Amino acid sequence: MQSLWMVGAALAFSVMGAVIKHVSAWHSAFEIVFFRGLVSALLMGAWIFASGRSVRTSRPGLHATRSLVGTTAMTCWFSTFSVLPLATSVTLNYTSPLFIAIAVAAAGWWHGRTAPLRGWLYLAIAASFVGVLMILRPAIEHDQAGVLMVGLFSGMLAAVVYLQVRTLSRLGEPDWVVVFWFAVTNIVFGGIAATVTTGWHPLEWRNVGPLLLIGTLASAGQMMMTRAFGRGRTLLTANLQYLGVIFATVIGWVVFDDRFEWIEFAGILLIVVSGAVATRISSAGSAAAATRERPAPA
Repeated sequence: MQSLWMVGAALAFSVMGAVIKHVSAWHSAFEIVFFRGLVSALLMGAWIFASGRSVRTSRPGLHATRSLVGTTAMTCWFSTFSVLPLATSVTLNYTSPLFIAIAVAAAGWWHGRTAPLRGWLYLAIAASFVGVLMILRPAIEHDQAGVLMVGLFSGMLAAVVYLQVRTLSRLGEPDWVVVFWFAVTNIVFGGIAATVTTGWHPLEWRNVGPLLLIGTLASAGQMMMTRAFGRGRTLLTANLQYLGVIFATVIGWVVFDDRFEWIEFAGILLIVVSGAVATRISSAGSAAAATRERPAPA
């Protein structure tokens, strides 16, 4: 099943998060974004050149917007790893389906459409934010509320990125073009931001391997995720991504000795379940809308 590529993607992103958490002791989020983009651009560029493909695009404006929003989201997300438990950081990144569900519900209300299972959609959205509040309380006690909100903001921006990527896909833009220019934007954004804000920290040999691994895992994860969504069943793929939270929880416990209060664990679980439910209902709403818009046979 092609959707199972998402399992590999979820594992790759979880391990990447763990490596970022480790490297954050020596490098800022801006520097990590720069090196992540550099490695990804080199890997993707080599593959594109070897396969005879091109990175030319007729939609430079859309690519620039998507890449800038995506890089901002990624920078916000990376900045949470140095402070929050690994599983909490990963969970915040997976709030993007809930923001998409909010957009679907708002669009249906604005156009006066009665979406199927709308009540359940609203309930899933409300439950997800209850989950956020549940993990927010311990964060406040540990002076981590600001970082947690930054992570939540990254989830919101990730939802915008998802819609932008879908638009580019519908316009016929190849996946590798989207991924390549995103990596280039990482280099430019991360490089400039690191120079004018935190400055550049000395690159030690012990961190070269982890930084290379971050870029490699990011590229592999993106390719597997793209294949899963492009060739697999969308709903199954979207739900399989939540395995990343389980992977991150185990890795955080084994590697970083992360421990959770019961309210944090319950909040993470509530966010994951709500996200899966919202994804299911949003997909049903999109399918119903497509059916209504399909012309009747002559």
